[in-house]
Amino acid sequence: MSATNIFFMPASKPLWCDLAVELDSKGFKPAIWLGDWRFDDFGRKTFPNAEVLNLVNFHINLSDKPVRYTPSAAYMRSRDFIQMKTETMKLMDRQDETRLFGRLERDAYFYSMFNHLYSSIIEQKIGALVVGEAPHHAAQLIAYKICESLGIPTYNLLANTYVPLVQVNRSIVGAPIPAAGKRDLTLHMQEIQKALDAYREGIPTPLYMKNQQNFDKTWKFSRYARKYWKHLIGLKLKALLGRPLPKNNNDTTVRIQYPDQKNQKRWLTPFRVNGLRLALEREYAELSEPVDFDDQHLPKFVYFPMPYEPERTSLPDGGDFYEAMDALLALREYLPDDVHIFVKEHPSQFARKLSGHKGRSPFSYRVIKNLHNVRLVSISVPSSKLTERAEFVCAITGTAILEAALIGSRGVTFGTPWFYNLPGVYLFDDLPEYKKFLKLPTSNVDEISKAAKSSIDKFGIPGTISVSQHNYTKQKFGEAFPKLVDDDAMVKLVAETIVKDFKSTRK
Repeated sequence: MSATNIFFMPASKPLWCDLAVELDSKGFKPAIWLGDWRFDDFGRKTFPNAEVLNLVNFHINLSDKPVRYTPSAAYMRSRDFIQMKTETMKLMDRQDETRLFGRLERDAYFYSMFNHLYSSIIEQKIGALVVGEAPHHAAQLIAYKICESLGIPTYNLLANTYVPLVQVNRSIVGAPIPAAGKRDLTLHMQEIQKALDAYREGIPTPLYMKNQQNFDKTWKFSRYARKYWKHLIGLKLKALLGRPLPKNNNDTTVRIQYPDQKNQKRWLTPFRVNGLRLALEREYAELSEPVDFDDQHLPKFVYFPMPYEPERTSLPDGGDFYEAMDALLALREYLPDDVHIFVKEHPSQFARKLSGHKGRSPFSYRVIKNLHNVRLVSISVPSSKLTERAEFVCAITGTAILEAALIGSRGVTFGTPWFYNLPGVYLFDDLPEYKKFLKLPTSNVDEISKAAKSSIDKFGIPGTISVSQHNYTKQKFGEAFPKLVDDDAMVKLVAETIVKDFKSTRK
């Protein structure tokens, strides 16, 4: 087989450099490189003929590349293009720390990135795209969607939320690809069993939520003051030395960069950001209500836990339902009028360490409250009780769906998370009429564990995708971590899986 030019998007772990080399040895040569900026130099040195685009600069500066190729009128009218542009505009919220990045500016930046990438993909004769995980930066999403719409095979990894395993997907929403090569999953099977067994005693609190709760409990004004002075010093240094590329160990910095000079951080930015976060929290507290589970007149309800935004789990993982409001409206239409929906905001939306103010407007809570028989539920109401009492749990991709199935209820998902095909979990698009749905079988821990192990055996590859996943998993599993993660083995298995699938599509 002749060499295939690929569009390569490395995530933040060094193993992605090894994967690029492994794919190259198998005839898949990186021709466009757009990913974690710490590996840009590696990309330039190892693949000197590749077009290496710095992810940060590409987001904050308009492209000056002469555009040779443009799409047809049919393409510009297509659903693929319209949805790509809409999703990209929403992704730009992640750059809009102070809500100063207006629609007109976003429109120009979108076309700058789109024109550049479309032309480069055609020029470089890209035959496949490989990305760390479903792309959640604007430029990467544009490139992914262009390739998809042109019929170019796309490959991304999806992580298991309980154990350090990944699977290779050919699309953001859809079934995974069977893993190629031999794998020893004995310890992973034990850990998934242990994780699911914990639900026999109720719904446990995940480690990431405990970490956030501990951070918020220890928050002090002195810490905020130190953060503010650090911000002022940083602004002064940037004025003197220019804007160096970020050196942090994750990929979130690109989301808080300000395009062009008009949206640069100002000395009042931390105060404005904190004000936006507090306004969101206060609005929800004012509009939400408690739930009296002892009330004999408590109506039948479906529990809809809101996703934390901005985050990959809704956009792009939600597919057509990447907007929580779209999913909620579709659910309301599906349910009988007398079945209520209890909506609870994700606690992380108000966490001081996160950027929930960029993912939701306080106005959205008023819009939700106006919907027929839809109630906003206070943050203090335990999610476990809502899950236990609900007719079923419905979410975009969140693990609350699987948790409902594990305790003998039903979970409904709009997207296709790794557990979408397990017993007790149903796809929203496949639901029968409401009364018929409630007659469908529920499941239990034993049945779900068996099915989960079968899925892992077919699709699971030991490993983690990014530095943040790596560190979180290391904290979670402690001394067992080195036995669960082998980056060298992961590189070979992922490459072998992609190459085998690519060849099968060309037969």
